[in-house]
Amino acid sequence: MTLKQTISRSSLAALAGMIVHYLACYARGYPVLTDAAAEWIMARTPSAWAVPLLEVMGGWAKPFASTGGLATLGFLLWLPLLLKQRWAQALAAVAAIAALCWVLDYNSLHGAVAFLVPALLILLSPAREIAGTAVSGRREFLSSAAMLSGTALVAVEAHVRTDRFAAQATEPVPLFRWSVPQDRIDWGKGLVRKPVTNTREFYVMSKNTVDPLVDPKLWRLKIFDNDKLLREFSYAELLSLPRQERFVTLRCISNTLKSDLMGTAAWSGIEINQVVRRSELNDGNIEMAVIGLDGHGDSFKLDYAFTNEPMLALGMNGDTLSRNHGYPIRLLAPRYFGFKSIKWLAEIRFTRTPYFGTWPKQGYTKEPLIHTATFIDRIQRENDRARVGGVSFAGVRGIQRVEVRPNNGVWTAVDLETPISPYALTRWRGELIVPNGAQWIEARALDGAGKWQADTEHPLFPDGVSGPTIKKLA
Repeated sequence: MTLKQTISRSSLAALAGMIVHYLACYARGYPVLTDAAAEWIMARTPSAWAVPLLEVMGGWAKPFASTGGLATLGFLLWLPLLLKQRWAQALAAVAAIAALCWVLDYNSLHGAVAFLVPALLILLSPAREIAGTAVSGRREFLSSAAMLSGTALVAVEAHVRTDRFAAQATEPVPLFRWSVPQDRIDWGKGLVRKPVTNTREFYVMSKNTVDPLVDPKLWRLKIFDNDKLLREFSYAELLSLPRQERFVTLRCISNTLKSDLMGTAAWSGIEINQVVRRSELNDGNIEMAVIGLDGHGDSFKLDYAFTNEPMLALGMNGDTLSRNHGYPIRLLAPRYFGFKSIKWLAEIRFTRTPYFGTWPKQGYTKEPLIHTATFIDRIQRENDRARVGGVSFAGVRGIQRVEVRPNNGVWTAVDLETPISPYALTRWRGELIVPNGAQWIEARALDGAGKWQADTEHPLFPDGVSGPTIKKLA
Protein backbone atom coordinates (compact mmCIF):
# COMPACT_ATOMS: atom_id res chain seq x y z
CA MET A 1 0.00 0.00 0.00
CA THR A 2 1.04 3.60 -0.60
CA LEU A 3 1.59 6.05 2.26
CA LYS A 4 -1.78 7.66 1.58
CA GLN A 5 -3.47 4.28 1.69
CA THR A 6 -1.87 3.27 4.98
CA ILE A 7 -2.80 6.59 6.59
CA SER A 8 -6.35 6.27 5.28
CA ARG A 9 -6.65 2.69 6.56
CA SER A 10 -5.23 3.41 10.03
CA SER A 11 -7.45 6.50 10.34
CA LEU A 12 -10.58 4.54 9.42
CA ALA A 13 -9.53 1.76 11.81
CA ALA A 14 -9.19 4.27 14.64
CA LEU A 15 -12.56 5.79 13.79
CA ALA A 16 -14.31 2.40 13.61
CA GLY A 17 -12.72 1.37 16.90
CA MET A 18 -13.83 4.59 18.59
CA ILE A 19 -17.43 4.22 17.37
CA VAL A 20 -17.76 0.77 18.94
CA HIS A 21 -15.75 1.90 21.98
CA TYR A 22 -18.08 4.85 22.60
CA LEU A 23 -21.16 2.64 22.24
CA ALA A 24 -19.70 0.18 24.75
CA CYS A 25 -18.77 2.97 27.17
CA TYR A 26 -22.28 4.42 27.03
CA ALA A 27 -23.91 1.00 27.42
CA ARG A 28 -21.65 -0.41 30.14
CA GLY A 29 -20.16 2.64 31.82
CA TYR A 30 -16.54 1.99 30.83
CA PRO A 31 -14.14 4.95 30.96
CA VAL A 32 -13.58 6.64 27.59
CA LEU A 33 -10.12 6.12 26.09
CA THR A 34 -9.95 9.53 24.41
CA ASP A 35 -10.78 11.14 27.78
CA ALA A 36 -7.75 9.42 29.31
CA ALA A 37 -5.59 10.59 26.40
CA ALA A 38 -6.93 14.15 26.66
CA GLU A 39 -6.24 14.24 30.40
CA TRP A 40 -2.68 13.01 29.81
CA ILE A 41 -2.17 15.75 27.21
CA MET A 42 -3.66 18.46 29.43
CA ALA A 43 -1.55 17.44 32.41
CA ARG A 44 1.62 17.90 30.37
CA THR A 45 0.71 21.07 28.50
CA PRO A 46 2.84 23.97 29.83
CA SER A 47 0.80 26.49 31.81
CA ALA A 48 2.05 29.28 29.56
CA TRP A 49 0.01 27.59 26.78
CA ALA A 50 -2.75 25.91 28.76
CA VAL A 51 -4.04 28.96 30.64
CA PRO A 52 -4.44 31.15 27.52
CA LEU A 53 -6.12 28.23 25.71
CA LEU A 54 -8.60 27.83 28.56
CA GLU A 55 -9.29 31.56 28.58
CA VAL A 56 -9.81 31.72 24.80
CA MET A 57 -11.60 28.41 24.17
CA GLY A 58 -13.52 28.19 27.43
CA GLY A 59 -15.62 25.04 27.63
CA TRP A 60 -14.24 23.76 24.30
CA ALA A 61 -10.60 23.59 25.46
CA LYS A 62 -10.83 20.17 27.12
CA PRO A 63 -13.03 18.54 24.45
CA PHE A 64 -10.54 19.80 21.86
CA ALA A 65 -7.80 17.88 23.69
CA SER A 66 -9.81 14.69 23.05
CA THR A 67 -9.13 15.03 19.34
CA GLY A 68 -5.44 14.68 20.17
CA GLY A 69 -6.30 11.31 21.69
CA LEU A 70 -7.98 10.18 18.48
CA ALA A 71 -4.98 11.34 16.43
CA THR A 72 -2.67 9.37 18.75
CA LEU A 73 -4.74 6.22 18.26
CA GLY A 74 -4.63 6.67 14.49
CA PHE A 75 -0.85 7.06 14.55
CA LEU A 76 -0.38 3.96 16.72
CA LEU A 77 -2.49 1.94 14.29
CA TRP A 78 -0.50 3.27 11.35
CA LEU A 79 2.87 2.06 12.67
CA PRO A 80 2.00 -1.69 12.36
CA LEU A 81 1.22 -1.20 8.66
CA LEU A 82 4.96 -0.66 8.11
CA LEU A 83 5.38 -4.39 8.77
CA LYS A 84 4.88 -6.98 6.01
CA GLN A 85 3.26 -9.94 7.73
CA ARG A 86 -0.39 -9.75 8.79
CA TRP A 87 0.26 -11.54 12.07
CA ALA A 88 3.08 -9.12 12.88
CA GLN A 89 0.78 -6.18 12.18
CA ALA A 90 -1.84 -7.61 14.55
CA LEU A 91 0.65 -8.19 17.37
CA ALA A 92 2.18 -4.75 16.89
CA ALA A 93 -1.25 -3.06 16.99
CA VAL A 94 -2.22 -4.89 20.19
CA ALA A 95 1.15 -4.08 21.78
CA ALA A 96 0.87 -0.40 20.78
CA ILE A 97 -2.62 0.03 22.26
CA ALA A 98 -1.65 -1.93 25.39
CA ALA A 99 1.37 0.34 25.86
CA LEU A 100 -0.83 3.41 25.40
CA CYS A 101 -3.28 2.16 28.03
CA TRP A 102 -0.39 1.61 30.42
CA VAL A 103 0.98 5.12 29.83
CA LEU A 104 -2.46 6.67 30.24
CA ASP A 105 -3.23 4.54 33.31
CA TYR A 106 -6.34 3.33 31.50
CA ASN A 107 -7.47 0.23 33.41
CA SER A 108 -10.60 -0.95 31.60
CA LEU A 109 -9.84 -4.17 29.72
CA HIS A 110 -13.36 -4.27 28.28
CA GLY A 111 -13.07 -0.70 27.03
CA ALA A 112 -9.73 -1.44 25.36
CA VAL A 113 -11.08 -4.61 23.72
CA ALA A 114 -14.15 -2.72 22.47
CA PHE A 115 -11.77 -0.39 20.62
CA LEU A 116 -9.26 -3.00 19.43
CA VAL A 117 -11.56 -5.60 17.84
CA PRO A 118 -13.26 -3.36 15.25
CA ALA A 119 -10.02 -1.42 14.69
CA LEU A 120 -8.14 -4.66 13.89
CA LEU A 121 -10.90 -5.84 11.54
CA ILE A 122 -10.46 -2.70 9.45
CA LEU A 123 -6.69 -2.55 9.82
CA LEU A 124 -6.08 -6.17 8.75
CA SER A 125 -8.77 -6.52 6.08
CA PRO A 126 -7.37 -7.56 2.67
CA ALA A 127 -6.17 -4.64 0.58
CA ARG A 128 -8.09 -4.03 -2.62
CA GLU A 129 -6.52 -2.34 -5.60
CA ILE A 130 -9.13 -0.20 -7.33
CA ALA A 131 -8.36 0.89 -10.85
CA GLY A 132 -9.07 4.39 -12.02
CA THR A 133 -7.84 7.63 -10.53
CA ALA A 134 -11.38 9.00 -10.24
CA VAL A 135 -12.53 6.11 -8.04
CA SER A 136 -9.30 6.23 -6.01
CA GLY A 137 -9.58 9.96 -5.54
CA ARG A 138 -13.20 9.61 -4.42
CA ARG A 139 -12.20 7.01 -1.82
CA GLU A 140 -9.46 9.25 -0.45
CA PHE A 141 -11.88 12.16 -0.28
CA LEU A 142 -14.50 10.09 1.55
CA SER A 143 -11.86 8.73 3.91
CA SER A 144 -10.60 12.24 4.72
CA ALA A 145 -14.15 13.52 5.18
CA ALA A 146 -14.94 10.62 7.52
CA MET A 147 -11.87 11.32 9.66
CA LEU A 148 -12.55 15.04 9.86
CA SER A 149 -16.15 14.34 10.82
CA GLY A 150 -15.04 11.77 13.39
CA THR A 151 -12.53 14.15 14.89
CA ALA A 152 -15.15 16.87 15.20
CA LEU A 153 -17.63 14.41 16.72
CA VAL A 154 -15.11 13.38 19.42
CA ALA A 155 -14.86 17.00 20.56
CA VAL A 156 -18.61 17.57 20.26
CA GLU A 157 -19.39 14.39 22.22
CA ALA A 158 -17.15 15.45 25.12
CA HIS A 159 -18.72 18.92 25.14
CA VAL A 160 -22.27 17.54 24.99
CA ARG A 161 -21.49 15.02 27.75
CA THR A 162 -20.21 17.85 29.94
CA ASP A 163 -23.39 19.87 29.35
CA ARG A 164 -25.58 16.81 29.97
CA PHE A 165 -23.82 16.02 33.25
CA ALA A 166 -24.10 19.67 34.27
CA ALA A 167 -27.84 19.62 33.60
CA GLN A 168 -28.25 16.41 35.65
CA ALA A 169 -26.06 17.54 38.54
CA THR A 170 -27.59 18.24 41.93
CA GLU A 171 -28.07 21.99 42.28
CA PRO A 172 -26.53 23.66 45.35
CA VAL A 173 -28.94 24.41 48.20
CA PRO A 174 -28.48 26.69 51.24
CA LEU A 175 -26.33 25.06 53.92
CA PHE A 176 -24.93 27.73 56.26
CA ARG A 177 -25.02 31.43 57.03
CA TRP A 178 -22.07 33.69 56.36
CA SER A 179 -21.35 37.35 55.80
CA VAL A 180 -18.52 39.81 55.22
CA PRO A 181 -18.39 42.93 57.44
CA GLN A 182 -19.20 46.15 55.57
CA ASP A 183 -15.84 47.71 56.46
CA ARG A 184 -14.07 44.90 54.59
CA ILE A 185 -16.31 45.39 51.58
CA ASP A 186 -15.45 49.11 51.53
CA TRP A 187 -11.71 48.65 52.16
CA GLY A 188 -9.70 49.51 49.05
CA LYS A 189 -12.84 49.71 46.92
CA GLY A 190 -11.93 50.40 43.31
CA LEU A 191 -8.31 49.34 43.88
CA VAL A 192 -8.52 45.85 45.35
CA ARG A 193 -10.62 42.77 44.59
CA LYS A 194 -13.52 41.78 46.83
CA PRO A 195 -12.60 40.02 50.10
CA VAL A 196 -14.53 36.89 49.06
CA THR A 197 -14.75 35.50 45.54
CA ASN A 198 -18.19 34.84 44.08
CA THR A 199 -18.70 31.12 43.49
CA ARG A 200 -19.26 31.64 39.76
CA GLU A 201 -16.03 33.64 39.53
CA PHE A 202 -13.96 31.22 41.62
CA TYR A 203 -11.38 29.52 39.40
CA VAL A 204 -12.13 25.96 38.28
CA MET A 205 -9.41 23.52 37.26
CA SER A 206 -9.44 19.73 36.95
CA LYS A 207 -7.54 17.04 35.10
CA ASN A 208 -10.74 15.69 33.55
CA THR A 209 -12.18 16.04 30.08
CA VAL A 210 -15.58 15.50 31.71
CA ASP A 211 -15.95 15.87 35.49
CA PRO A 212 -17.77 13.21 37.56
CA LEU A 213 -21.55 13.22 38.03
CA VAL A 214 -22.45 12.09 41.55
CA ASP A 215 -25.73 10.59 42.73
CA PRO A 216 -25.80 11.53 46.46
CA LYS A 217 -28.15 8.61 47.25
CA LEU A 218 -25.62 6.05 45.99
CA TRP A 219 -22.35 7.82 46.82
CA ARG A 220 -20.34 6.84 49.90
CA LEU A 221 -17.13 8.18 51.42
CA LYS A 222 -15.08 5.12 52.37
CA ILE A 223 -12.39 5.10 55.05
CA PHE A 224 -9.64 2.47 54.74
CA ASP A 225 -6.77 1.41 56.98
CA ASN A 226 -4.60 0.09 54.15
CA ASP A 227 -6.91 -2.49 52.49
CA LYS A 228 -9.26 -2.84 55.47
CA LEU A 229 -12.52 -0.89 55.20
CA LEU A 230 -13.08 0.81 58.56
CA ARG A 231 -16.39 2.50 57.77
CA GLU A 232 -18.27 4.45 55.15
CA PHE A 233 -20.43 7.55 55.31
CA SER A 234 -23.44 8.57 53.28
CA TYR A 235 -23.86 12.19 52.24
CA ALA A 236 -26.68 12.63 54.76
CA GLU A 237 -24.50 11.25 57.58
CA LEU A 238 -21.70 13.70 56.77
CA LEU A 239 -24.14 16.62 56.68
CA SER A 240 -25.39 15.64 60.13
CA LEU A 241 -21.94 16.03 61.72
CA PRO A 242 -21.09 19.30 63.55
CA ARG A 243 -19.50 21.70 61.03
CA GLN A 244 -17.27 24.72 61.27
CA GLU A 245 -17.00 27.68 58.90
CA ARG A 246 -13.82 29.39 57.75
CA PHE A 247 -12.52 31.58 54.93
CA VAL A 248 -9.87 29.81 52.85
CA THR A 249 -7.87 30.92 49.79
CA LEU A 250 -6.93 28.35 47.16
CA ARG A 251 -4.24 28.93 44.53
CA CYS A 252 -3.67 26.71 41.49
CA ILE A 253 -0.18 25.43 40.69
CA SER A 254 -0.92 26.10 37.00
CA ASN A 255 -0.46 29.83 37.57
CA THR A 256 2.12 31.66 35.52
CA LEU A 257 3.57 34.90 36.90
CA LYS A 258 0.90 36.77 34.93
CA SER A 259 -2.16 34.60 35.63
CA ASP A 260 -4.32 34.74 38.72
CA LEU A 261 -5.94 31.35 39.32
CA MET A 262 -6.73 32.08 42.96
CA GLY A 263 -9.90 32.62 44.99
CA THR A 264 -11.14 33.06 48.54
CA ALA A 265 -14.43 31.54 49.69
CA ALA A 266 -16.39 30.89 52.86
CA TRP A 267 -16.33 27.13 53.42
CA SER A 268 -18.25 24.87 55.79
CA GLY A 269 -17.00 21.42 56.69
CA ILE A 270 -15.57 18.92 59.12
CA GLU A 271 -12.13 17.79 60.29
CA ILE A 272 -10.50 14.44 59.54
CA ASN A 273 -10.82 13.28 63.15
CA GLN A 274 -14.61 13.49 62.84
CA VAL A 275 -14.62 10.56 60.41
CA VAL A 276 -11.68 8.58 61.84
CA ARG A 277 -9.50 8.91 64.93
CA ARG A 278 -5.77 8.39 64.79
CA SER A 279 -5.96 5.95 67.69
CA GLU A 280 -8.05 3.61 65.50
CA LEU A 281 -5.29 3.23 62.90
CA ASN A 282 -2.45 0.78 62.44
CA ASP A 283 0.72 2.01 64.16
CA GLY A 284 2.74 1.52 60.98
CA ASN A 285 0.80 4.04 58.89
CA ILE A 286 2.78 7.03 57.60
CA GLU A 287 0.45 8.79 55.14
CA MET A 288 -3.19 9.61 54.44
CA ALA A 289 -4.14 9.18 50.78
CA VAL A 290 -7.20 11.11 49.57
CA ILE A 291 -8.70 9.85 46.30
CA GLY A 292 -11.44 11.36 44.16
CA LEU A 293 -14.08 9.68 42.01
CA ASP A 294 -12.14 10.80 38.95
CA GLY A 295 -9.07 8.86 40.08
CA HIS A 296 -7.18 12.01 41.02
CA GLY A 297 -5.50 11.58 44.38
CA ASP A 298 -2.77 12.84 46.65
CA SER A 299 -1.37 12.20 50.10
CA PHE A 300 -0.38 13.92 53.32
CA LYS A 301 1.86 13.06 56.20
CA LEU A 302 -0.12 11.68 59.10
CA ASP A 303 1.02 14.44 61.45
CA TYR A 304 -0.47 17.03 59.10
CA ALA A 305 -3.67 15.12 58.38
CA PHE A 306 -4.76 15.19 62.02
CA THR A 307 -4.11 18.87 62.63
CA ASN A 308 -7.03 21.30 62.51
CA GLU A 309 -5.83 22.82 59.22
CA PRO A 310 -7.18 20.35 56.60
CA MET A 311 -10.93 20.52 56.12
CA LEU A 312 -13.40 18.19 54.44
CA ALA A 313 -15.61 20.86 52.89
CA LEU A 314 -19.32 20.28 52.30
CA GLY A 315 -20.31 23.85 51.55
CA MET A 316 -19.06 26.96 49.78
CA ASN A 317 -20.29 30.54 50.13
CA GLY A 318 -23.43 29.52 52.00
CA ASP A 319 -24.53 26.63 49.76
CA THR A 320 -23.70 22.98 49.31
CA LEU A 321 -20.88 22.45 46.81
CA SER A 322 -21.55 22.74 43.10
CA ARG A 323 -20.46 19.93 40.81
CA ASN A 324 -17.44 21.77 39.41
CA HIS A 325 -16.22 22.61 42.92
CA GLY A 326 -16.25 18.99 44.10
CA TYR A 327 -19.79 17.99 45.12
CA PRO A 328 -20.55 16.25 47.41
CA ILE A 329 -17.36 16.77 49.44
CA ARG A 330 -13.81 17.94 48.82
CA LEU A 331 -10.63 18.46 50.78
CA LEU A 332 -9.08 21.84 51.56
CA ALA A 333 -5.35 21.97 52.31
CA PRO A 334 -4.56 25.71 52.41
CA ARG A 335 -0.78 25.51 52.86
CA TYR A 336 -0.45 23.66 49.56
CA PHE A 337 -1.17 24.45 45.93
CA GLY A 338 -4.66 23.51 44.78
CA PHE A 339 -3.91 20.09 43.28
CA LYS A 340 -3.72 18.69 46.83
CA SER A 341 -7.24 19.94 47.61
CA ILE A 342 -8.91 16.89 46.06
CA LYS A 343 -12.49 17.18 44.75
CA TRP A 344 -15.30 14.58 44.46
CA LEU A 345 -13.89 12.52 47.32
CA ALA A 346 -14.46 8.78 47.15
CA GLU A 347 -12.07 7.39 49.74
CA ILE A 348 -9.58 8.24 52.45
CA ARG A 349 -6.93 5.56 52.80
CA PHE A 350 -4.25 5.39 55.48
CA THR A 351 -1.11 3.65 54.22
CA ARG A 352 2.12 2.10 55.51
CA THR A 353 3.95 3.08 52.32
CA PRO A 354 4.25 6.41 50.48
CA TYR A 355 1.35 7.12 48.12
CA PHE A 356 2.10 8.95 44.88
CA GLY A 357 -0.89 10.79 43.47
CA THR A 358 -1.62 12.16 40.01
CA TRP A 359 0.93 14.97 40.00
CA PRO A 360 3.73 13.37 42.07
CA LYS A 361 3.65 10.45 39.60
CA GLN A 362 4.65 12.99 36.96
CA GLY A 363 7.58 14.22 39.03
CA TYR A 364 5.96 17.09 40.93
CA THR A 365 6.90 17.44 44.58
CA LYS A 366 4.83 15.71 47.24
CA GLU A 367 5.08 18.88 49.37
CA PRO A 368 3.94 21.72 47.04
CA LEU A 369 3.97 24.52 49.61
CA ILE A 370 2.53 27.74 48.21
CA HIS A 371 5.25 30.18 47.21
CA THR A 372 4.91 33.77 48.33
CA ALA A 373 3.20 35.60 45.48
CA THR A 374 1.72 39.03 44.81
CA PHE A 375 -0.83 40.23 42.28
CA ILE A 376 -1.43 43.90 41.38
CA ASP A 377 -5.17 44.37 40.92
CA ARG A 378 -5.25 47.99 39.76
CA ILE A 379 -3.13 51.10 39.26
CA GLN A 380 -4.72 54.58 39.29
CA ARG A 381 -2.23 57.17 38.03
CA GLU A 382 -2.53 60.93 38.41
CA ASN A 383 0.42 62.96 37.13
CA ASP A 384 3.47 61.90 39.16
CA ARG A 385 1.59 59.80 41.71
CA ALA A 386 -0.10 56.43 41.54
CA ARG A 387 -2.49 54.60 43.82
CA VAL A 388 -1.94 50.84 43.76
CA GLY A 389 -3.91 47.93 45.16
CA GLY A 390 -3.57 44.18 45.14
CA VAL A 391 -3.22 40.95 47.09
CA SER A 392 -0.40 38.78 48.42
CA PHE A 393 -0.53 35.16 49.54
CA ALA A 394 1.88 32.72 51.16
CA GLY A 395 -0.44 29.97 52.32
CA VAL A 396 -0.67 29.61 56.09
CA ARG A 397 2.63 31.50 56.58
CA GLY A 398 0.77 34.76 56.14
CA ILE A 399 2.11 38.12 54.93
CA GLN A 400 3.83 40.64 57.19
CA ARG A 401 4.90 43.31 54.69
CA VAL A 402 4.27 44.40 51.09
CA GLU A 403 6.31 46.97 49.15
CA VAL A 404 5.95 48.59 45.73
CA ARG A 405 8.26 50.63 43.50
CA PRO A 406 8.30 52.18 40.02
CA ASN A 407 10.82 50.58 37.65
CA ASN A 408 13.93 49.98 39.77
CA GLY A 409 13.26 52.82 42.19
CA VAL A 410 13.01 52.91 45.98
CA TRP A 411 10.70 50.41 47.65
CA THR A 412 7.67 51.93 49.45
CA ALA A 413 5.67 50.02 52.07
CA VAL A 414 1.90 49.84 51.59
CA ASP A 415 -1.04 49.39 53.98
CA LEU A 416 -2.12 45.84 54.76
CA GLU A 417 -5.61 44.74 55.67
CA THR A 418 -5.77 42.12 58.42
CA PRO A 419 -6.58 38.87 56.59
CA ILE A 420 -10.16 37.67 56.90
CA SER A 421 -8.76 34.39 58.29
CA PRO A 422 -5.38 32.73 58.92
CA TYR A 423 -6.00 30.69 55.76
CA ALA A 424 -6.74 33.64 53.47
CA LEU A 425 -4.78 36.05 51.27
CA THR A 426 -3.81 39.56 52.38
CA ARG A 427 -5.20 42.59 50.57
CA TRP A 428 -3.09 45.75 50.35
CA ARG A 429 -3.20 49.32 49.03
CA GLY A 430 -0.73 52.18 48.80
CA GLU A 431 0.45 55.29 47.03
CA LEU A 432 3.82 56.11 45.49
CA ILE A 433 5.59 58.71 43.39
CA VAL A 434 6.02 57.72 39.75
CA PRO A 435 8.77 59.65 37.94
CA ASN A 436 8.51 60.61 34.28
CA GLY A 437 9.51 57.76 32.03
CA ALA A 438 8.51 55.02 34.45
CA GLN A 439 7.09 52.07 32.53
CA TRP A 440 6.04 49.61 35.20
CA ILE A 441 5.35 49.07 38.89
CA GLU A 442 6.81 46.18 40.83
CA ALA A 443 5.45 44.67 44.04
CA ARG A 444 6.90 42.18 46.51
CA ALA A 445 5.78 40.53 49.74
CA LEU A 446 7.51 39.33 52.89
CA ASP A 447 5.91 36.20 54.31
CA GLY A 448 5.29 35.45 57.96
CA ALA A 449 8.45 33.33 58.13
CA GLY A 450 10.58 36.36 57.15
CA LYS A 451 11.28 35.35 53.56
CA TRP A 452 10.82 37.74 50.64
CA GLN A 453 9.02 36.80 47.44
CA ALA A 454 11.47 35.50 44.82
CA ASP A 455 13.03 38.25 42.68
CA THR A 456 13.91 35.94 39.78
CA GLU A 457 11.54 33.61 37.96
CA HIS A 458 11.60 29.90 38.74
CA PRO A 459 9.71 27.43 36.50
CA LEU A 460 6.44 25.73 37.37
CA PHE A 461 7.93 22.23 37.43
CA PRO A 462 8.36 20.61 39.92
CA ASP A 463 6.96 22.76 42.76
CA GLY A 464 5.12 25.75 41.26
CA VAL A 465 6.18 28.97 39.59
CA SER A 466 7.68 31.82 41.65
CA GLY A 467 9.19 35.16 40.80
CA PRO A 468 8.71 38.93 40.74
CA THR A 469 5.42 40.79 40.27
CA ILE A 470 5.56 43.47 37.57
CA LYS A 471 2.71 45.37 35.92
CA LYS A 472 2.99 47.88 33.10
CA LEU A 473 1.79 51.43 33.63
CA ALA A 474 -0.98 52.53 31.28
